[in-house]
Amino acid sequence: MSFRGEIQANHDALEQLFEAVVMALAGESSQLAVWLLDHDLDFSEIEPQFIGASSPFLESNSILAGSGLLIPLTAEKIKKIIPLFTENGHLGFEVLHLQIESQGTLQFAAYDHFCPVFFGDQISIEMLETLKQNQVIQDYQRFDS
Repeated sequence: MSFRGEIQANHDALEQLFEAVVMALAGESSQLAVWLLDHDLDFSEIEPQFIGASSPFLESNSILAGSGLLIPLTAEKIKKIIPLFTENGHLGFEVLHLQIESQGTLQFAAYDHFCPVFFGDQISIEMLETLKQNQVIQDYQRFDS
């Protein structure tokens, strides 16, 4: 995987981090893969594809715990995805892992309840600085520095 760096998430602001990243990466060629502890969330309006334990993305050979779902990150779907995952603390408890692919490359990955979190080149340093200033993330580190 060609990640650009790592994020130290603020676990009190996972919802804001998720929303910022989804909004930044959303598009017709973007997809969210998410692995859950259980299926207490109502996915009927989103119609995900069940993917099991293996990552669906070519760049990732991950086999992850939990039950996996693949969801397109289109403008229409993100209006439903963001509230579904950000309400009632679902990100911190039910979501084990998530990966976001955009334009054919893995751009964001959070494992083991957002520890660790990795980002690709479509996540700008300016965005990370803003998230850090707003205490949405604790810090970030680029791999090339």
